[in-house]
Amino acid sequence: MDIRQFAEDLLGFMDDHRIAKAHLLGFSDGGNIAMIFAIKHPDRVNRLILNGANLNAGGVKRTVQIPIEVGYKMAKRFSDKSDSAKLNAEMLGLMVNDPDVATSELAKIRAKTLVVAGTKDMIKEEHTRMIAAGIPDSKLVFIKGNHFIANKNAEEFNRVVLEFMLEAQSESKVRVVGDARE
Repeated sequence: MDIRQFAEDLLGFMDDHRIAKAHLLGFSDGGNIAMIFAIKHPDRVNRLILNGANLNAGGVKRTVQIPIEVGYKMAKRFSDKSDSAKLNAEMLGLMVNDPDVATSELAKIRAKTLVVAGTKDMIKEEHTRMIAAGIPDSKLVFIKGNHFIANKNAEEFNRVVLEFMLEAQSESKVRVVGDARE
């Protein structure tokens, strides 16, 4: 199980439901899945919103990452003896080994993108800025709060996302100037 497999699962879901193109909003590992999906299948994404995503484990603040790595090593050590340890190792492995995206891959994303994170996020600010800088035509917003801004500061998060989505709506409207019969 890895982030790339989840992105392929999303492709399968969209194909099964005949969804040609979609707006994607992903939080944390969900943001990583959405990011990889947009890299691998750029023609399938209208708008992309990445909330608290990261390119690799180096993007996570060490105070958060070290306990995850210790937990992963412990769970992996006991994974052959316990199903719950195996499941825990798989889950923690996502935060230790994935998504492993090269900065250069971000240029493959063609969707207008909103990169959003908390001012006190567990993802390093410079890492979030690097993601936004690597994605053409992206917008970067920091919202007061931690990694869980969508929950803890929902009003501000929803306002930022809605504004971004309304930009898409206004850009797609057909405008007729003068008399169309002329």
